[in-house]
Amino acid sequence: MYAQTPVWTVNYDNNRTSANLSEVTLNIGNVNPARFGKLFSFPVDGQVYAQPLYVPKLTFAAKGKRNALYVATMHNSVYAFDADGATGTEPLWKVNLGPPVNPADFDIPALPFTDIRVEIGILGTPVIDVASQTLYVVHYTGTENNYAYFLHALDLVTGAEKFNGPTRIQATVTGTGWGGLEQVIAGKIAFDPGQHLQRPGLLLLNGVVYVAFGSHGDIGPWHGWLMGYNASDLTQQTAVFNTTPSGAGASIWQSGRGLAADDEGNIYLVTGNGSYDGASSWSETVLRLSTTANTTVTDWFTPSTWAALNDGDLDFGSNGPMLIPGTNLLFAAGKSGAAVLLDRTNLGHEVASDTQVVQSFSLAKGFAIFNSALWPRADGPIAYFWPFNAPLSAYRMLNGVFQTQAVSANSVARNALPFSGMTLSANGSEPATGILWVTSLSSRPLPALGVLHAFDAANLANELWNSDINGGRDTLGGFSKFANPTVANGKVYVPTETGHVVAYGLLGVSGAAGVVNAASFHGAAVAPGELVSVFGLGFGATEPVLGSVQPNGQYPTILGDVRVLFDGYPAPLLYVSSGQLNLVIPYSAAGKTTTTMRVVSSHGQFPEVVLPVSPVAPALFSQDTSGTGQGAILNQADGSANSPENPAARGARIILYATGTGVTEPRSYDGTVSSVTAPPKVALPVTVTIGGMAAQVISQTAAPGVIAGVTQITAVVPAGVDPGPAVPVTITVGGATSPNTVTLAVK
Repeated sequence: MYAQTPVWTVNYDNNRTSANLSEVTLNIGNVNPARFGKLFSFPVDGQVYAQPLYVPKLTFAAKGKRNALYVATMHNSVYAFDADGATGTEPLWKVNLGPPVNPADFDIPALPFTDIRVEIGILGTPVIDVASQTLYVVHYTGTENNYAYFLHALDLVTGAEKFNGPTRIQATVTGTGWGGLEQVIAGKIAFDPGQHLQRPGLLLLNGVVYVAFGSHGDIGPWHGWLMGYNASDLTQQTAVFNTTPSGAGASIWQSGRGLAADDEGNIYLVTGNGSYDGASSWSETVLRLSTTANTTVTDWFTPSTWAALNDGDLDFGSNGPMLIPGTNLLFAAGKSGAAVLLDRTNLGHEVASDTQVVQSFSLAKGFAIFNSALWPRADGPIAYFWPFNAPLSAYRMLNGVFQTQAVSANSVARNALPFSGMTLSANGSEPATGILWVTSLSSRPLPALGVLHAFDAANLANELWNSDINGGRDTLGGFSKFANPTVANGKVYVPTETGHVVAYGLLGVSGAAGVVNAASFHGAAVAPGELVSVFGLGFGATEPVLGSVQPNGQYPTILGDVRVLFDGYPAPLLYVSSGQLNLVIPYSAAGKTTTTMRVVSSHGQFPEVVLPVSPVAPALFSQDTSGTGQGAILNQADGSANSPENPAARGARIILYATGTGVTEPRSYDGTVSSVTAPPKVALPVTVTIGGMAAQVISQTAAPGVIAGVTQITAVVPAGVDPGPAVPVTITVGGATSPNTVTLAVK
């Protein structure tokens, strides 16, 4: 869970959630104007529309082991940078793949081509195969009547070409084309690179690289094209698909978002305006393509309003598909603001009034949905949208459908143009770690300066920070349309139109708000004996170190060359990494109102932090350590884990686990393992509430055989409680109630 995770594709995964759920450094406590801001920027030779990609722990000649950031520009250059700036902001390597294309080539009388300015080079986000250490990228080059796209495989460490690359992207399909506007030879039409833009991020799936194309600003004739190439030999074209071989349009552009793919090897895409017949022309449609049957359509969904969408230039494909992890559900939304939730195993084709969908609802009255993000939380996924001239909003999924009223919103933040980049970062489902990173325009129209925002993902009304909040200290630069920030290993990398990728991160160790209860991940006052997580930057080495019981029977107070002192008393350490410490507040804090925390490490010097102290700060542990959802609860009868599949009976005893319950009688000692035969009792009174009813508490002691600071509570499920798979449970200790609620399954 704590290992660095590569960002190897656009939108972070093939579900296209735009979520990094392995971010353990940044959280709602330390992303603030005092602690967070611009660290440095990487200069590049052109505009950056592609999402930066990230691979940790690569070894570069003369540079050693580095975390690497990969940036592709519209000048057709690819860069590898030291992501941490440890060797400066000069590239580890750079390659230029050839001259870009002039956008003015696509001007038509009285209608200049303004979708892209300056130059067209690498527009779609590359994809990385971490196993073979290869970056796949498509560049655009040429002049009138001689345009071309090339697919490259570049070595991650050197930038050298691999696998017989580059290969020119070409294809033909059987068809009559766009009403005679295209050349048809022997009943076939050919891919015309002068009529198409490589906009979606590349897809790597089962050893094949898939490349999709849309139009040049809807200048006809165009189609949607998809080509696949063997990832280990680019000369082998494995797939060709055209969305309208005997029709018009139906581009695959998806605002740069990637094609989605499931574990069975199916590809999902959503098309734009054009022809539709439900047989070979697929405008305004969600398509499922089989990669085992020559990339053929095996299922589809077309909204019953497809003709009106087409007539109004309201591309259903503007947001692309998003697969909801852990389900068979697919989400799609477009320019009209209409959204649908579909069963990806049975998309349902075209049906009057769209009665075949799992759910349909409106996200925005009018224009438009171009980007989205999803937080796949254990207590229900949350999806994020920022439509045109509307509040940034979050919608929670419960019982397999989205609530149609936003669970949170920021009514102050409104979009001048709905072209935002969007990324969700969190440490799993832990609520205090969820941050929604969004780019917006400072003014309209384009070109304009951009702003990076950080919102509390659990409460969008709480804007934690933005790049304009500190005057000129953190300014971003030119806004790049649809370009998503990349969050990795405690830093946020933001593409710009003004020749830089800007790196943001923590300016120093986290403050008091960055110290949170290890069970609830809420931050307030700390309590003696409380297990806490401390978030920051540069505490220890890159490789995390886990604490364990030492020969003296205690947990260590020095771990990975790190110590943490509270008023000079060393804390027992359970986990140490560069961005996070897990420890137990010393019992010497009892009776105090504040304590001064000091991190001592050979990896850096950190300012002291003054923390408020409370006698108790109770919280219950959850099964997935997120602080919510199924509790870490045992059915006492057989010691088995409680779950919806293994519920407790009413009147039965259960065992709960908590921390922050304060001192014990007799006194517990720092870092010791509590007695198995006679664990000390929690000194203050403990009450348990289950399903809104008071539960009888049988015992309240230190958890036997576990580090002092973890509490075990035995309680009886009330006989009158309503049964169910997720009955809420809270505890109160000494008058303080846990800020988090976990659930208990009751039969």
